[in-house]
Amino acid sequence: MLIAGILVAAAALMVFLGTFFWGVSLKNGNTVFPNVCVSGVNIGGMTADEAASALEESLSKTHATRTLTVQLPDRKLVFDPEMANSPLDTKAMVSTAMAYGREGSAFQVLKTYIACKKSAYILDMEDFLQVDTAYIRELIDKTAADVQREMVQSDITMDEENAVITIHLGYNGRTLNADKLYDTVLAAYNSGDLSDINFSYDVVPYDIVDLQSYYEQYCTSAQNAYYDKTTKTVVAEVVGYGFDLVAANAQLALAEEGSVIEIPLQVIEPEVTLADYNAKHFPDVLASYDSWHTNNANRTTNLTLACEAINGTVLQPGEVFSFNTVVGERTPEKGYKEGIIYADGGASELEAGGGICQVVSSVYMCALMADLQIVERQPHMYPVSYVLSGCDATVYWGAVDFKFKNTNETPIMIQASVSGGYVHMSFLGVNEHDYTIKMTSECIETIPYAEVEILDESKPAGYREQTQAPHTGYVYWSYKNYYDLNGNFLRTEKCAISEYKKYDAEYTVGPEAAEPEEPEEGGSGFGFSWDDWITAP
Repeated sequence: MLIAGILVAAAALMVFLGTFFWGVSLKNGNTVFPNVCVSGVNIGGMTADEAASALEESLSKTHATRTLTVQLPDRKLVFDPEMANSPLDTKAMVSTAMAYGREGSAFQVLKTYIACKKSAYILDMEDFLQVDTAYIRELIDKTAADVQREMVQSDITMDEENAVITIHLGYNGRTLNADKLYDTVLAAYNSGDLSDINFSYDVVPYDIVDLQSYYEQYCTSAQNAYYDKTTKTVVAEVVGYGFDLVAANAQLALAEEGSVIEIPLQVIEPEVTLADYNAKHFPDVLASYDSWHTNNANRTTNLTLACEAINGTVLQPGEVFSFNTVVGERTPEKGYKEGIIYADGGASELEAGGGICQVVSSVYMCALMADLQIVERQPHMYPVSYVLSGCDATVYWGAVDFKFKNTNETPIMIQASVSGGYVHMSFLGVNEHDYTIKMTSECIETIPYAEVEILDESKPAGYREQTQAPHTGYVYWSYKNYYDLNGNFLRTEKCAISEYKKYDAEYTVGPEAAEPEEPEEGGSGFGFSWDDWITAP
């Protein structure tokens, strides 16, 4: 047992001494520990001279001549080796590499050696690399300023005339994180890995273009022309538009920022246009009348507004047209101007809407010639110049209206306009008559006016002034004259009787002048007679 113990102790001592001397030999060795790397070069196991040669050869191909490139999304940032680097101290690098692991006891040296055998040790080059950080920082900061851009939203416009949606895509806001890129570049130089660096911007994206809302706004189905019972007018057709929303969104997804995309709208034509509808339901001119009007700006405005109000009005069979209902009250707020009207008593006054009775009379003439039923009509106080005497009609808001009834079996449309110095009036529909009508009139009575004097005691003796202009009164019959479609006369029917009032010439007069007193016989009142005065010498 004793011998065995001695043998074990001796063996342990030998191992200890062997390990110790091995560590001592490594500590005093002249080669670099295994797997020690400098600037990407494994110089493990090399002598100082061998390591220096290997590093110089490697560095001549990397740091001395190789350019470091940072690839940004839209450009390259290149660091010139002559500007960024200073020569490396290869002797110091080799000396540091040779010294690695040899500090401490022999056992610590051996432990480091064994660790290097298992994995590489990369020598930090920061102490040996002289990088021009000012140059690197300046280049990065300048690039950051150049690439910085504020976010710009997309702009979308609709050219309705050409039916094209134009999209000017926006630009993403972007910034370059200069601090982070600076640290990344220095790390590349420190590691000796000068491979290209891919570096991205910090991006603030513009809003995604929402084509759905534009699709809903501008893409509409076509709408046929139709009759609106509420407004009693024919509503014009609506042209439809559309585009392929899926395809447009796909195009947007592939488009680059800042690009321009045009999306043409497909035009969808309606099946029934206003012209089609009118040609079917109102193919014939049932009656028309053009009346000349005076050249007065206010009056022309009133005529135009009234015609616009009734233009396009449709009357179904049995419906009654009311001028006041369709046109409404004539007010300055609606644009009506002051014009002459005849007030009670025959005096001329200015009132908003004055002159529109010419439109009423034109409608009346068409209703007569179309042989429709007149429901309500009153003539003017005096004959007018724009229609036949006895064929005029007047209105006054809230008191006097003009109405006629569509006695046809089909609807009629009124067309009214003002142009060229005329009021143009037409009734359109399906001609149900085998005749035409021409209007004539005849004065059957003339009512002369009288001169009336009104005494005003406040006036001086002998005063006389006309205060009312006279008008002769008349009574007219209007007649419907029927002709066949070949123009042959058929018959004449009495239509309506119209009485135009006479207005007397009125004069305001003062008291009669006093008659002169007769002188006494044989004297003049002055102590002698007129005869004496006449014969006096």
